[in-house]
Amino acid sequence: MPVIPLLRDPAFRRYFVARTSSHLGDGLIAIALLFGALRLGASPTEVGLVLLAGRLPVVVFTIAGGVVGDLVSRRAVMLAADVVRCASQGLTAALLITGTAALWHLAALQAVAGAATAFFTPAAAGLVADVVPATQRRQANALVNAAQNAATLVAPVVSATLVATIGAGASFAVDAATFAVSAVALATLKVPIQPVSPRPALLDAVRHGWRDFRARPWLQATTVQVAVINGVCISPFLVLGPIIADQRLGGPLAWALIGNGYAVGALLGSTVALRWRPRHPLRVAVAIPVALAPLLVLLAAGAPVAVLVAAAVPAGVQSALHAVLTDTARQVHIPADLVARATGFSTVVGLAAAPLGMALAGPAAERVGAGHVLLAGALVAVLSAPAALAVRSVRRLPAGAEPVVTTLDNP
Repeated sequence: MPVIPLLRDPAFRRYFVARTSSHLGDGLIAIALLFGALRLGASPTEVGLVLLAGRLPVVVFTIAGGVVGDLVSRRAVMLAADVVRCASQGLTAALLITGTAALWHLAALQAVAGAATAFFTPAAAGLVADVVPATQRRQANALVNAAQNAATLVAPVVSATLVATIGAGASFAVDAATFAVSAVALATLKVPIQPVSPRPALLDAVRHGWRDFRARPWLQATTVQVAVINGVCISPFLVLGPIIADQRLGGPLAWALIGNGYAVGALLGSTVALRWRPRHPLRVAVAIPVALAPLLVLLAAGAPVAVLVAAAVPAGVQSALHAVLTDTARQVHIPADLVARATGFSTVVGLAAAPLGMALAGPAAERVGAGHVLLAGALVAVLSAPAALAVRSVRRLPAGAEPVVTTLDNP
């Protein structure tokens, strides 16, 4: 079955709309939150702390979100998360538009949204297995990823325009609307009836999920690599990049254009992933993060916006390919009743270093300079590839499905 006809299936189509709309909103907030904080007088350290407030709950609650996503209706979990995020972002918009917002308001409300995201993401990964046949999941992941990247291509420029002309509150208002659209799509989604298996107690489910995670060295290795890159490369880039753009490159629009370059690359990467099926997908997935290094080096060197936009393209390609290849590997090689938990554990470990990176990026830049922090991140991006490839199962994991059995009844 070709990729586009997947959208003829009502269940997948609604799932697709929900994921794409939600991601569009996330793309709007990346700009609005950063420049909203800067317009409220935030220092580099305070910018990092505001970002930390939104990311830390994701780390804290994602394991619980993964377990809940395997034990109850994944659609219901996603729907509830969308309602919470719609409310929190709508309140943020109201505070900013009325001029009554303070930094602690941004931090607190983004913490609420982050907690909701911690439940949404693992459930969304698991819901693919409920609405798409196993033979079509790679194409479904690639199609969702491509649409999300297309949304991300538009979102930064829209957000930057809103921030520059109306204010950050307008972006948060649109973000709230995207979560409302996602909620409507999920509310009308009918999940095919699945065979009911015995559900373990909550603590047993956590324990079994953790054991399953530990039993797969390839999953641990790819997750640790993501954790290191998030903490040392991505987090400093997200904290220091907007400050550099605001001070030297022209403000929100410059940062949005760099984000556009990244989104173009991600869209290209998703397009490649629709057709390309490497025999050993994790070899590709763990090697391509080296494409982040040029962007970090050029930003540290004070390169012009056009050069940074060009460097952001391969960085975006690696992001999309890595996401599709690793998501599909989990869905193919992990039992269906453990996918949300495996995604939860993988996400929480992968994001564990991100809050620390956000908290330390500002103080580190104030002490040694933003350029040195970014150069250190570039070096880590390069060295992470051979470190992950040293794990045998990363090199050998095949693309095709292998027989898998649930571990829930075998503690």
